[in-house]
Amino acid sequence: MAALAASRRLLLLLLRPEPEPCLRSRALNPYSAGRARRAGGVRRAPPLVSCRRGFSDEGGAYAAKSNAPDEQFLRLSLDEGEGDGVVRGISESVVKDAKKSAIELLAVRAFSVSELRKKLCAKNYSVDTVDTVIADFKARGLLNDSYYAESFSRSRWQSSTWGPRRIKQALRQKGVPDAEVDQATRSVFQDDRGDEDQASHGLSEASMDHLLAQAAKQWVRGSSLPLEKRRARIVRWLQYRGFSWGVTNSIIRKLEAQHPP
Repeated sequence: MAALAASRRLLLLLLRPEPEPCLRSRALNPYSAGRARRAGGVRRAPPLVSCRRGFSDEGGAYAAKSNAPDEQFLRLSLDEGEGDGVVRGISESVVKDAKKSAIELLAVRAFSVSELRKKLCAKNYSVDTVDTVIADFKARGLLNDSYYAESFSRSRWQSSTWGPRRIKQALRQKGVPDAEVDQATRSVFQDDRGDEDQASHGLSEASMDHLLAQAAKQWVRGSSLPLEKRRARIVRWLQYRGFSWGVTNSIIRKLEAQHPP
């Protein structure tokens, strides 16, 4: 039901007339005004979180159930918008169909620009049609690689304790440009204070404290093991999550100081 409501909501957003010029100057935000009012008048995007896994990339982030149109109104909106016009050599009806497919995809989970492009091309839409849809969605704020990268990074860090290296690898596989990837990981793992940990390891003091707390849980779970095996276990745990050797050694030293044999 959430996916259907999201699909309806976004479809109406795309079908309504272009916004007035004064609206174009506002920050891009695909979230409904209704949510902003419920948040106390401040327009802010909720995190993309799935109940199944840490990041929603999954989770109808654009859904707004309370304003979902009924079936009859949705059909009328589609009928009124259909036509045989041609825009830049592309049939308007084909573009409309591609937009509907894109909305249905975004209602299920978030996508990077590259991911959505591949999904639409796999549905046999022409490159020009896909480019038209992508450009329109980016202009409306429905696709934003910078926001996607930061949301993905923060969620993976908080829910799965992924480090910068693994997050960067995952985002690059999703086709997010390097500039957005680097900016997202800096935003999540660093702050403006530039403390000693950040200078030497690329992680702020708060990030190191969070990592130490998570690593301590793993250290305690291996309390029955010999010391060398406990160390090896923590090394594997940190390396798998994408932390550097410098961070790994620092965490192990702190764990041994906190939990002497």
